[in-house]
Amino acid sequence: MSSEKQKKYLVKFNCIIGDYEHLDSYIFDKQMTEYQYCKKFWGLSKKNELKTNVFWDDYEMNAIEVYSETELTPNQYKTMQKLGVI
Repeated sequence: MSSEKQKKYLVKFNCIIGDYEHLDSYIFDKQMTEYQYCKKFWGLSKKNELKTNVFWDDYEMNAIEVYSETELTPNQYKTMQKLGVI
Protein backbone atom coordinates (compact mmCIF):
# COMPACT_ATOMS: atom_id res chain seq x y z
CA MET A 1 0.00 0.00 0.00
CA SER A 2 1.49 3.35 -0.97
CA SER A 3 1.81 6.06 1.64
CA GLU A 4 -0.77 8.22 -0.17
CA LYS A 5 -3.39 5.47 0.25
CA GLN A 6 -2.76 5.03 3.98
CA LYS A 7 -5.09 6.77 6.38
CA LYS A 8 -3.88 10.04 7.90
CA TYR A 9 -5.26 11.76 10.97
CA LEU A 10 -5.20 15.51 11.49
CA VAL A 11 -5.09 16.11 15.24
CA LYS A 12 -5.49 19.56 16.76
CA PHE A 13 -4.13 20.11 20.25
CA ASN A 14 -5.06 22.66 22.88
CA CYS A 15 -1.72 23.61 24.41
CA ILE A 16 -1.88 25.34 27.80
CA ILE A 17 1.38 27.14 28.52
CA GLY A 18 1.11 29.06 31.76
CA ASP A 19 -1.79 31.48 31.29
CA TYR A 20 -1.56 31.21 27.51
CA GLU A 21 -3.56 28.74 25.38
CA HIS A 22 -3.17 28.06 21.69
CA LEU A 23 -4.10 25.42 19.14
CA ASP A 24 -1.45 23.46 17.28
CA SER A 25 -1.88 20.60 14.85
CA TYR A 26 -0.03 17.56 13.56
CA ILE A 27 -0.77 14.79 11.05
CA PHE A 28 -0.34 11.22 12.24
CA ASP A 29 -0.07 8.05 10.14
CA LYS A 30 -2.24 5.99 12.46
CA GLN A 31 -5.10 6.44 14.86
CA MET A 32 -4.16 6.44 18.55
CA THR A 33 -5.57 7.23 21.97
CA GLU A 34 -5.63 10.84 23.13
CA TYR A 35 -2.70 10.16 25.44
CA GLN A 36 -0.67 8.51 22.66
CA TYR A 37 -1.22 11.55 20.41
CA CYS A 38 -0.13 13.91 23.19
CA LYS A 39 2.85 11.70 24.11
CA LYS A 40 4.13 11.59 20.54
CA PHE A 41 3.47 15.28 19.82
CA TRP A 42 5.00 16.66 23.03
CA GLY A 43 7.46 13.86 23.82
CA LEU A 44 5.91 13.02 27.17
CA SER A 45 7.83 10.40 29.14
CA LYS A 46 5.08 9.57 31.63
CA LYS A 47 1.31 9.72 31.82
CA ASN A 48 0.37 12.42 34.30
CA GLU A 49 -3.24 13.59 33.98
CA LEU A 50 -4.27 17.03 35.16
CA LYS A 51 -7.87 15.97 34.54
CA THR A 52 -9.51 13.48 32.17
CA ASN A 53 -7.55 13.46 28.90
CA VAL A 54 -5.59 16.61 29.81
CA PHE A 55 -1.94 15.78 30.40
CA TRP A 56 0.84 17.61 32.22
CA ASP A 57 4.21 17.99 30.55
CA ASP A 58 7.13 16.23 32.27
CA TYR A 59 7.75 19.27 34.51
CA GLU A 60 4.09 19.77 35.48
CA MET A 61 4.21 23.35 34.26
CA ASN A 62 2.19 23.10 31.03
CA ALA A 63 -0.65 20.92 29.81
CA ILE A 64 -1.95 19.52 26.54
CA GLU A 65 -5.17 17.93 25.34
CA VAL A 66 -6.58 16.72 22.04
CA TYR A 67 -8.97 19.37 20.73
CA SER A 68 -10.10 17.41 17.66
CA GLU A 69 -9.23 14.48 15.43
CA THR A 70 -10.14 14.27 11.74
CA GLU A 71 -9.49 11.36 9.41
CA LEU A 72 -8.18 12.74 6.12
CA THR A 73 -9.05 11.22 2.79
CA PRO A 74 -6.12 10.68 0.40
CA ASN A 75 -7.41 13.63 -1.67
CA GLN A 76 -7.59 15.94 1.37
CA TYR A 77 -4.05 14.97 2.35
CA LYS A 78 -2.79 15.52 -1.19
CA THR A 79 -4.51 18.93 -1.36
CA MET A 80 -2.89 19.97 1.93
CA GLN A 81 0.51 18.97 0.51
CA LYS A 82 -0.09 20.96 -2.68
CA LEU A 83 -1.11 24.03 -0.67
CA GLY A 84 2.02 23.76 1.48
CA VAL A 85 0.04 23.27 4.67
CA ILE A 86 2.05 20.14 5.44
